[in-house]
Amino acid sequence: MNYLKKLVQIIKKNRRIVVATHIDPDADGISAALSCGYLVKHYKRRIPTFFCHSQIPRKYGFVLSNWKFVRQLPEFDLLIAVDSAAISRIFSDVDHSKAGILDSKSIINIDHHKSNTAFGSLNIIREKVSSACEIIYTIFRDLNIKIRRPLAEIFYCGIYSETGGFVYPNTTHETLTMASELVSLGVEPGPISKKLNAKTLSGTLLLSEVLKTIVIEDSVGAMHLTQNMLKRCNAKMVDSEHFVSFLQAIRNVRVSLFLREEKEGTRISLRSDGIIDVDELAARFGGGGHRLAAGVRVKMSIKEAKIELLRAVRQDFRRLRRNK
Repeated sequence: MNYLKKLVQIIKKNRRIVVATHIDPDADGISAALSCGYLVKHYKRRIPTFFCHSQIPRKYGFVLSNWKFVRQLPEFDLLIAVDSAAISRIFSDVDHSKAGILDSKSIINIDHHKSNTAFGSLNIIREKVSSACEIIYTIFRDLNIKIRRPLAEIFYCGIYSETGGFVYPNTTHETLTMASELVSLGVEPGPISKKLNAKTLSGTLLLSEVLKTIVIEDSVGAMHLTQNMLKRCNAKMVDSEHFVSFLQAIRNVRVSLFLREEKEGTRISLRSDGIIDVDELAARFGGGGHRLAAGVRVKMSIKEAKIELLRAVRQDFRRLRRNK
């Protein structure tokens, strides 16, 4: 069966629908969930429940408009998971992700991560596109569903953010064509980019502290953020979103590691110019993502995590040199 027909069929036959995005949501995950809400509303004439275990960052309030996410998962028949490489990225409680609990549920999995585990009864995974929003935009287009300005702005927010304002390597001809089409539907790029790029004073002070920790050796850059830095700057972890881009932008830095201290370990963002597949690197530590951008959480201190990740990166570089 054509995947679009199956998608519509599943939506139509289920009554209690939840659209969920991953823990620590970003603009693409939030926008992808909201756009799926419009899709469900088109076929069911009602809005689904939006779920995210984490609180939605205040900066994305303009994208939400009057729609809200709940943090307690309600009863559901159909779960539409967006921008999530594994079902464990949706739930904080590992028991929720055990197959026995979800066996009786329909799950639609819409994602663009290479590391996706194909956990859905319907998997729409396109690893070569820029974002989850790009996939869902294509679904709307192929189903001939009219896109009005509010939805066009949601799509634009997701695509713009996931491509770093159309400068990351995941920006393609198709991505820019979609952006142009969205602008033709009334999207104003200037105001949206200003809102997405807006910084708080505390976040800016935090950035200045993090940048002081940069260490670069043999084309590999690393920097870190501690809980004490957050306290000193009166900042939140969400303020550090996209900090890793500053490190990767430094001349001659080919692989970047941004380590963030959490309550029970360390979260690491990885970036590469393509010389090393950081998705494969992250997978060795239980994470994943894309060849050029990936992430992982480890139950180690920042010091331990830095040693282990740098050792793995250097091993990859040595392997590359041997194979030349």
